[in-house]
Amino acid sequence: MIKSLIRKLFLNNEKRNEIIKDLKSNPNFRTKEEIEKHGTDSIKSDFKLEKGEVQSVCLPELGNQKGFTLTKWYVKQGDIVKKGDIVCEIENENITMEFESFYRGKIISTCRINQKLTSGIEIFKIEGI
Repeated sequence: MIKSLIRKLFLNNEKRNEIIKDLKSNPNFRTKEEIEKHGTDSIKSDFKLEKGEVQSVCLPELGNQKGFTLTKWYVKQGDIVKKGDIVCEIENENITMEFESFYRGKIISTCRINQKLTSGIEIFKIEGI
């Protein structure tokens, strides 16, 4: 029984590579190693908010990964963030990942901790500054 529990807790390399391959089907997904190597400035996007413009940030489609829960906020309502800042942590039974901001602006609303997330659900709203 303990061996079975350990196998569930620590994914083997084959399973880990399968999950990463599935996540990489999203062109915006990057591993921690890629972020450390290239930094957050390598995010190529035209995401720009004008002053006062409000944008909803939703959970993207992450391949076959389902059953996500928002487990931790690194920011709170009213905080100023820039593109690439880590704003929250989401996880499912297979992975835990940090979610970064695509925009520079002020966080004006957030979803609650332990909220179940599905693709397209709003995680937070940000206002251009």
